[in-house]
Amino acid sequence: MLKSILAALVALLILSSTAFAAPTCKPFTVAGSYVRQTSPYIDQLTLGIDGTAYSFSSGAFDLILLGTTIPGVGSWTCLDDGTVLVTTIRSEYVQNSPSGDVPQPGQPLDINISVNLRITNKLSVVDLNTLQETHRIVTRVPLSDDPFGPGVLGGSSCTPSGKPCNPARYRRIRPQLTDIP
Repeated sequence: MLKSILAALVALLILSSTAFAAPTCKPFTVAGSYVRQTSPYIDQLTLGIDGTAYSFSSGAFDLILLGTTIPGVGSWTCLDDGTVLVTTIRSEYVQNSPSGDVPQPGQPLDINISVNLRITNKLSVVDLNTLQETHRIVTRVPLSDDPFGPGVLGGSSCTPSGKPCNPARYRRIRPQLTDIP
């Protein structure tokens, strides 16, 4: 009898300790579509179950004359430490108008492709529906070079030991049944 009670208590402790363990990356639970609000914009991140990744910021078109990017495509994986690693590649465009971003009569107002960007994010799994960016390494690669090769570290990079990352969390987009009358 004592052995049965002891075995039941050990089993209960093991089960309860796994329930309280920190959330970790698992492909079937992390895959999905997420947004993070960086007012007034939202950053979109989609992690496909097949390991593909898509990222985009709604500010891209609003900031077109200040410098903007196209959506990023790439892939993601779970790391041994339970975090999510996402790498996407996109291109950056900047305006090259002689009058700046204010249209002047007779002056061209245009944007041109500037560099390719390789952006690698490390995200912690907060819970089943939330990811938190802890690292973002932006590598600016000349257009004529291989986007997987070396480049220059971009100014919007962040790390825990350097410039902190945006504290806004990525939240999973869930179907909103309450939106339907």
